[in-house]
Amino acid sequence: MTTSTSLQEPGGTLLSARARRVLLGLHRAVDFAELWTALQRVLETIAPHDTLVMSVNYLDWRSESTTRRLSSAKSRIVDPEERASIVKAEGRAFFGPFLERHRGIPCYRHTDVMADAKKIPATPYYKRYMIPLGWRYSAHLLFWRGDQVETSFALRRRPEQGDFTSEEMAMLQTLHPYFVVAFERVRIFEGERRRRRLLENFYRAKPEAVVFLDWNLNAVYASQEALAMCAAWNFGPEKARAFTPQSVFKIPPEIVTACIRLKPIWEVKATVTPSREPAPLDTEVSSGLYRAVITLRRESAGALTKPIFVIHLLSPEAALLGTGQAPERLRAQLTPTERTLADLVCAGLSNKEIAHKLSRSEGSVKVQLSGIFQKIGVTSRSRLMVALR
Repeated sequence: MTTSTSLQEPGGTLLSARARRVLLGLHRAVDFAELWTALQRVLETIAPHDTLVMSVNYLDWRSESTTRRLSSAKSRIVDPEERASIVKAEGRAFFGPFLERHRGIPCYRHTDVMADAKKIPATPYYKRYMIPLGWRYSAHLLFWRGDQVETSFALRRRPEQGDFTSEEMAMLQTLHPYFVVAFERVRIFEGERRRRRLLENFYRAKPEAVVFLDWNLNAVYASQEALAMCAAWNFGPEKARAFTPQSVFKIPPEIVTACIRLKPIWEVKATVTPSREPAPLDTEVSSGLYRAVITLRRESAGALTKPIFVIHLLSPEAALLGTGQAPERLRAQLTPTERTLADLVCAGLSNKEIAHKLSRSEGSVKVQLSGIFQKIGVTSRSRLMVALR
């Protein structure tokens, strides 16, 4: 059996010098890449393993729907995507009831799940998923927000490595608060960077009315035009003039309903390909004079941030800004490359994000976008979206 390096001095009160060194990486991490590297080192030190899998930001932990799934650099096996369906199908029956009974538990072993550990290899989950990959033992670290798991670590061991010891599990539990603090710090930094990028990108694009909502439908940002249009949508143009738009700001119920309907579609896409970024989802909704174009997409620079809703609100006047031609006819005027670029603009991506996705320079994207504006007969990104939708 493999034994872990002790991280506590006699008496169990002080971390060893080696443990303190690896923990310094957690304290220094200010972005996800640094945090993930530091976490790997800590877990390699305190609980040697065969494979480490990190599932980041569950959308629904019961269905194994997560925005990102990573294997550590030293893992023997890169957790295969095609086997995610087995985890979803068989894992729920294996450890689901245990977690439902132990909400908020920071860590556990598979041998804690069943009273008779000898029966574990005979379960469908082990027969179909664990054993074919050479794994016999598993320990898990869970990070909860309320009664929902947000992020988890799965540490796997082969039979000859032996189960995770009580001392190792105690150390995982002791260090769990350190991990929580590190996650929260990086999440705060990512949130600040995300807000700054969103504002920079969309101020550059000069949107007429745009709102950003987080996964829980809380407003991250709303332009002044969007505040005024939401008030007019909710109260009517005449009545809205009696209010200060910011004081009565509320996302119109039709938009909220449309956003809620997009969420399960995203969850399904994220479950199918957990390690790849799902393509943006978009929809439209209207009520009376007003219309909104809604896009649900990842903010790719932040691994701990969930997908965001980008909402473009269109006034009655904006609906008249097009050239009068059908969107299909306008798209036919564009080359295949131009259509791809225009679709990315309509999905809410900035020039910088488009350049990265298409492996081109930001300057060439700007030049080609200007050509698209001339062909379609519009003068801004928002008007291009109106014309092509």
